[in-house]
Amino acid sequence: MPICAICGQDIAPADDSEEHILPGAIGGRRTVGGFLHDGCNHRSGHTWDAALEKQLRPLALHFGVKRQRGRTLRMAVTTTAGENLLLNAGGQLEMARPEIKRTPIPDGETIAVKAGSIAQARDVLEGVKRKYPKVDVEAALAGAEIQRSYAKGVVRIDLNFGGPLSGRSLVKSALALAHVTGLPIVQCRDALAYLRDADAEPCFGYYYVDDPVDGRPPAMPLHCVAIDANPETGLILGYVEYFGIHRAVVCLGRDYVGDRLKAVYALDPRTGETVEVAVRLDFDVADVRAIYDYERDDAEKRQQAFGAVFGPVLGSHQAAERDRVVRDSLNFAWANCGGVPDQPLTAEHLAKLMELFADRATPWWKHVTGLSDAAARQLALAYISQVLAVTQSTPVKP
Repeated sequence: MPICAICGQDIAPADDSEEHILPGAIGGRRTVGGFLHDGCNHRSGHTWDAALEKQLRPLALHFGVKRQRGRTLRMAVTTTAGENLLLNAGGQLEMARPEIKRTPIPDGETIAVKAGSIAQARDVLEGVKRKYPKVDVEAALAGAEIQRSYAKGVVRIDLNFGGPLSGRSLVKSALALAHVTGLPIVQCRDALAYLRDADAEPCFGYYYVDDPVDGRPPAMPLHCVAIDANPETGLILGYVEYFGIHRAVVCLGRDYVGDRLKAVYALDPRTGETVEVAVRLDFDVADVRAIYDYERDDAEKRQQAFGAVFGPVLGSHQAAERDRVVRDSLNFAWANCGGVPDQPLTAEHLAKLMELFADRATPWWKHVTGLSDAAARQLALAYISQVLAVTQSTPVKP
């Protein structure tokens, strides 16, 4: 009968549970049975894994983690300009609270709602409907005016990682992979002591000397767990990495004898797809001690790891927003410039189209450049001028 990694008691079939090797809240998929009691699973999930998820939530939102169940919780943020907003999946910002303005009229009152999303507006209108049953929520949403604006300040997010709770979640992931690979967890005494004893020394340390992952896909926010039981060193080592940024080496146990045993579980948390990589864990006892003592935690290498994944993702977000702004602004300009479908636009129509495009697109140019309204508008006009020059000199309105 298997024993529980946390409480050490036998696991009867009725008390067994499916434990995620990597927490499902950050995109993990693979599970293992015969590892934790159902109760220990829930308790560690609500404490250790919850602490880990909270620390990693900003990254999960920016990278757009795809979870098997539910969605990544939004996160309250405050900009340097004092704006209270919510950070959503994909790095999008939303009003933290809707604004509701009530104006008395002879027959009752008018209610104007300003919300950060259609979903948020729907929630407000459903509340209004409870008081005024005749309110047509769908009609109100259909007639809503949709505008986009940008935060005036900068969002600063704490990406610090660590602590006894999230640390135990990290070690639990490495131990879970060892278990599913067939290594008896009773041999992983360092890990068991850390999970079971609140005063035990942490059996892991952060590693940023070189990249131990071979075959790393460029710019991927990789999740990775690996183990290596090596009879030559007697060490059972683990490696855990989140989003390609937070990297730790774990010593699960010592005095190992038997065949060398290796395993890797890696995935792209944006899609849930597994990734084939190899992890080098050729460390000896002295290396482990140095890792524990933060002697292998290079701040510059840590920053490089962050930039390698965060920079490209941020660039893709900006490119997607630029494409959306151009598309929406151009569609609006075509629809309202006064041209007749299937007929060439006159010079007056073209001038109107350019002005309408600039009206809609200027806020984005101002946001990304930091220029004044007038200077940002000139950039928008220059852009649409180039688009029209490339398409045709007398474009036809569709």
